[in-house]
Amino acid sequence: MPALLFFDIDGTLVTLDHEHVMPDSTKQALNKAKANGHKIFINTGRVKTAIDKHLLNFGFDGFVCGCGTYAEYNGEIIYHHTLTKAQCLEQAEVLRKCNYHTIFEKNDRLFIEGEHGPGSFLEYIYNYFSKNSDYPIVGPDSPDFLFDKFTTAQMPDSDAKTFVEYFSKEHDLIPHFNNVFEVVPKGCSKATGIRHVMKHLGVDLTDCYAFGDSINDMEMLKYVPHSIGMGNSVEEVFSVVEYRTTDILDNGIENALKHYGLI
Repeated sequence: MPALLFFDIDGTLVTLDHEHVMPDSTKQALNKAKANGHKIFINTGRVKTAIDKHLLNFGFDGFVCGCGTYAEYNGEIIYHHTLTKAQCLEQAEVLRKCNYHTIFEKNDRLFIEGEHGPGSFLEYIYNYFSKNSDYPIVGPDSPDFLFDKFTTAQMPDSDAKTFVEYFSKEHDLIPHFNNVFEVVPKGCSKATGIRHVMKHLGVDLTDCYAFGDSINDMEMLKYVPHSIGMGNSVEEVFSVVEYRTTDILDNGIENALKHYGLI
């Protein structure tokens, strides 16, 4: 039975350095899996416009993006969770009043509010995503301002109490490094993205495999029966996965696919 294979990006498919390189062993293993009839998907916290072009053009069968807010198969959108303009404007205003610096993420657009000059939290995100996005990154005052999720940084004088109280009611707050949070509408996750793809293709959960290395992979790794943690994963990942493979640069994807007899 063909399997559905879902891969995180950073630290799983590509290196975590600024080069974002996909190892040759990973490329070869993915192509072998496809040749064997399996379907390969990116499953990422990034919205689609923030995915590296070399990954978009690699030959994946589909994409689950924005922590499950969007899913597509063979170029067809099969799910997209959207917010209204009023919701987006209200949330942006709360972030502004709480003094959080934010990248607002829509599947085909990115918007930014806060300092993104040298040394700032947003500097790297702005510079990196500017190279990927097909549109200029502008602010929330743009007439096109809409978003599906956002990533935000707490400043030394941010109102963290109000931020948590307001957003935790209807969002999941996923912590990252240096007081950075990925904020996703409740009911959306990498796991729900897998569920939408399964339903669309009529595939059972027993034929799904998920590969990840970080905290925002936990939902999908706990959801599928065949979960794989990269050798370079954070420790929390190893407590939930079925199989621990080697590091990304030590043929981790190839070794995992061989372990399960998928290649």
